[in-house]
Amino acid sequence: MQRVLTAFLLFCVATVSHAGDDAALRLNKVLLSLSSMQADFVQQTTDGKGRTLQSQSGKMSVKRPGLFRWETLKPSNQLVTTNGNVLWIYDPELLQATKQQLDTQVGNTPALLLSGDPRKLNESFLISEEQGAKGEQVFLLKPRSKDALFEQLKVRFKGAQLLQMSLADSLGQQTDIRFLNIKVNPSLNAKQFEFTPPKGVDIIDEN
Repeated sequence: MQRVLTAFLLFCVATVSHAGDDAALRLNKVLLSLSSMQADFVQQTTDGKGRTLQSQSGKMSVKRPGLFRWETLKPSNQLVTTNGNVLWIYDPELLQATKQQLDTQVGNTPALLLSGDPRKLNESFLISEEQGAKGEQVFLLKPRSKDALFEQLKVRFKGAQLLQMSLADSLGQQTDIRFLNIKVNPSLNAKQFEFTPPKGVDIIDEN
C-alpha cells in the first residue's frame, strides 16, 4: 500500500487504437484547463474481497509544472511533497524524513496526471473512456510500463474538477480517493512545495 501511495506522488508493448487517441485528446483538454488544484481528500484502501485495509484523510495541492503536496492528517500525520526536483516523505511521529531525487520514472506514475505535462500522457498510458454520470467524464489509464506499481488508474471529472481517483494493483487491492472542497486553478505560492526537515529529524537520503 505504501509503495502504491508513493507511486501516486511520483504511469511499449501495445498500439493505441483511434478510440484511445480520441480519449487521450479529451483527457488532455480537461487537464490543460487545470493548471493548479487544492482540495481535501478522503482515501480508502480495500482488499480483493472488499474489506477495508486503511482509511485516511488530509489535504493536497498541486501546481504545474511538477509541484505536488499531499498531507495525510488522520489517522496519523505524514507529508509527501515535491518541488519538481526533490521528493520528501516526512513522518513527524517517527521524526524521520526520506529524500529522493525525482527521475524519468515519474512519467510512469499518476503524478504525471496532475503535475506533469498532460500532452505526454499518451507516452506513458493506454487511455480509454468510460460512461459516467450526467455531466461527468471518466477515463481509464493503464501504464505501458511493466514496472508500474499499479495496474490501472480511473479518474472522474466534472468539468475541470477532479472528483475521484481509483488505483488498482496486482494484489487485488484498490485505493479510492475522493476530493472535497475543491478549488480549481487557485493562486499557489511555490514555497509551500518546499520542505526543510525540522531539527532532530533523521534524514534518509535515497539519492
